[in-house]
Amino acid sequence: MNAVSEALTSVFGLVLIAAIGYEIRRRRKRLRELYNVLDEEDQLIVADLDEMLKAGQLKSYVPEFEF
Repeated sequence: MNAVSEALTSVFGLVLIAAIGYEIRRRRKRLRELYNVLDEEDQLIVADLDEMLKAGQLKSYVPEFEF
């Protein structure tokens, strides 16, 4: 009886871990779909702007007001 109880507990533990992993994967996929709104052309433009920023051709915007 004790061995059956331990086996059952182990099975439920594995199912719980699998369910948590599935839920994390599902939420990450949903967030990627939600925030990945740039099409291919826009992604190329953003990549070019990032390279210009790294090369020092552009500066990051810094607001000049005080609170």
